[in-house]
Amino acid sequence: MNALEFTTDLLVQTGQYTLDTYPNRYVQITPDEPNFWFGNRVIFRTVLDDAKAHLDHFHADLPEARHICISWDIPGLDRAQIAAMFDGTGLTVEEADVLTLTGPLRRSTAPAGVTIRPFQTPSDWHQSEAIAKVHHIEDGLPEAGLDTYLAGHSATRRALIAQGLGQWFGAFKGDTVVGDMGVFHDQRLIRYQSVQTHKDHRRQGICAALLCACLDWATSRAPEALPVIVANADSDAGRLYRRAGFALAETTISAYRPTE
Repeated sequence: MNALEFTTDLLVQTGQYTLDTYPNRYVQITPDEPNFWFGNRVIFRTVLDDAKAHLDHFHADLPEARHICISWDIPGLDRAQIAAMFDGTGLTVEEADVLTLTGPLRRSTAPAGVTIRPFQTPSDWHQSEAIAKVHHIEDGLPEAGLDTYLAGHSATRRALIAQGLGQWFGAFKGDTVVGDMGVFHDQRLIRYQSVQTHKDHRRQGICAALLCACLDWATSRAPEALPVIVANADSDAGRLYRRAGFALAETTISAYRPTE
């Protein structure tokens, strides 16, 4: 694929998906996570004539999907063009910033009383899922199916970690998870995943410290790999990454509608 986002998306889902290639699109299916929209989608290699042409492909390629998720493997695609095309369809058209680190990371230490370590117990994962559920609901996602989706995502991540492909770090106060972040890699790319902080512990430097721990772990195993993060430009996470030394490499566009 051309876009760093989609290349690293597949990296962090190694062994969990199928990918069929056609002249104008890729069809990604993650059988064990049918509620994972961005694991069950059509990634177009070109922009078709209209929204209907894209949607017809999606419904034919994923006939059992209760959501819609479409992306374009065209870095720098004009969001306004896609938004106009999909106006009136009920889909959200979203632009993502793909950030890379090509120089030194601006380092941060954990705040007093916070310890950073890899996840070790089922409780660590369950607490992470609880934090993520709050974040998703705050972002306006439907609560229906969230618990199943988050549990499936944790299972996928644990399987990849068991294969030595990544690690998940938590920020702990005692045994309580107050923030967490994942990182996966091969020898060419490092991809961060799902930075989050408990709502009672935000703006304390926890995410910045997690960023350092994840990078130290990954670069000790893949010192020449390029670190990649995907974030929205106007999000707290996006601003954090830029302060840490990440810079915009490309943008990508996706259009989606959640499960009804």
